[in-house]
Amino acid sequence: MVKKDPQGPEHYPKQSFVSDIEGIVIAGAPVVSYSEGFLTELYRPEWHGVFAKGEPIEHLYAVFAPKGGMRKEWYFHEHTLDRYMVLIGQLDIGLYDGRKESSSFETFEVVSLSAHNQNLPNSIRIPPGVWHSLSWRTPEGLFINAKLPGFNRKDVDKFRIPLEELPEAISWNLPND
Repeated sequence: MVKKDPQGPEHYPKQSFVSDIEGIVIAGAPVVSYSEGFLTELYRPEWHGVFAKGEPIEHLYAVFAPKGGMRKEWYFHEHTLDRYMVLIGQLDIGLYDGRKESSSFETFEVVSLSAHNQNLPNSIRIPPGVWHSLSWRTPEGLFINAKLPGFNRKDVDKFRIPLEELPEAISWNLPND
């Protein structure tokens, strides 16, 4: 006889992770362990934090890093919001607030995200104007990005900062690190 599963538990992201940079939201998605492995919930419309209330997902893509490593560049978006969720591995994200109107202007920090780790978050919201750079701490990794607005190939909203123009506050993820 077919049996229906009982009512499931209430799952909400862990939002106790704090950033020094205004507008950065860091969260840990609920992870449910079961006989075959883990189930990680990434998005539900009633959750708020990495996704704001009523905020759509316009562009969703995965970034797979089969050799780990780091990006030797810093970049930002003028209008685009990045929402990363790590699914495999551990990723460090360097953040620098380049927004002159922000209360945390010129603040630098590194945030670590990890899949299936109760002590580290797995998702982050990076607002426009916050510079970022990535470095995998594991041999391989995978994250998804729920961009808003979606990618516009005719007018790409990505600005790369030449390494010689980085402020002194940034000494992380540079050549020869």
